[in-house]
Amino acid sequence: MQRGALAREAPRADPAPAPEPVELQPVREPSRSDQAVRPAALAPQPVERAGSRVPDQFLATAAPSIRPELAETPRLGKAQPVRLDIEKLTKSRISSPDNTHSVTYNEFRSLKRKLIPMTVDPETRGMTRNMVMVTSALPGEGKTFTAMNLAIALAAEPNLNVILVDADVVQSSIASYFQASDHDGLLELLTGKRHHLDEVLHPCADLPRLHVLFAGARDDATPELLASRGMTELCADLATRFPQSIVLFDAPPVLAGSEPAAMASHVHHVLMVVAAGRSGRDQVEAALTEVSRCPSISMVFNQSPEWERPLNDMYSRPYSYGPPKSEETSV
Repeated sequence: MQRGALAREAPRADPAPAPEPVELQPVREPSRSDQAVRPAALAPQPVERAGSRVPDQFLATAAPSIRPELAETPRLGKAQPVRLDIEKLTKSRISSPDNTHSVTYNEFRSLKRKLIPMTVDPETRGMTRNMVMVTSALPGEGKTFTAMNLAIALAAEPNLNVILVDADVVQSSIASYFQASDHDGLLELLTGKRHHLDEVLHPCADLPRLHVLFAGARDDATPELLASRGMTELCADLATRFPQSIVLFDAPPVLAGSEPAAMASHVHHVLMVVAAGRSGRDQVEAALTEVSRCPSISMVFNQSPEWERPLNDMYSRPYSYGPPKSEETSV
């Protein structure tokens, strides 16, 4: 069995076969030299397990129209609104709501078009497969860059709510992209210091359909908490409480800790970010094996080198609906 150019068959940890992700066209976090980011594609890879398989016809389903009557903005309680740190986003080359014409933003527009159909149950047509974990094999591959850009792109959908969860409780960084002080969050819910999700789920003032659950204070029992019954109940709450939502978890790198392996059984999809020249083939295979309990795994190729420029690279250049050229300036 092959996984394209990125991986070969991973060793099986149990009788169920390891997930078989497919190679995607490159998406690359822009470097400091402002090199162009090229279009990306996301292809879901079904993982067969005993008694469970994502139907092939589901994977080919076109992006559904989101019914407005099912997409009411969640009614939040005590959590205060937070604002995006536009300056930090710009320095990190992450898209912002007022910069929707960048190449990066349009790449993640394309990425979300592949992701939305994956969250829809093929039988009920409800958005019930909406828990997505974004991770990588090693640190520095762009998982948080991917999670932030994808959340901002998804939140632009008029009838879709997005919940961004900072599950990298070891080295959390989502809060640094918001104008926010220290906030209680995921770990306070799991330890019982907070009892209601509304107390810690913050709406974003800049994007009304984006909601953020910060990581909270570090806890030595984090791996056990993420594998606990409380985490199962919280995920069920997030998945069913806001049916017209997509929940994105920014998780730690797989080979840097045990948290992603514990979370893999709670989510419906894993996006494995692989940076060019960063992780070796064996490391990618080991990471895929660790999260093999998730039924659907896809890979995002990041920081692609110049020689990976696709044939349709002409569309990597700025292209927008600007004012028409006058007769005096047109060629």
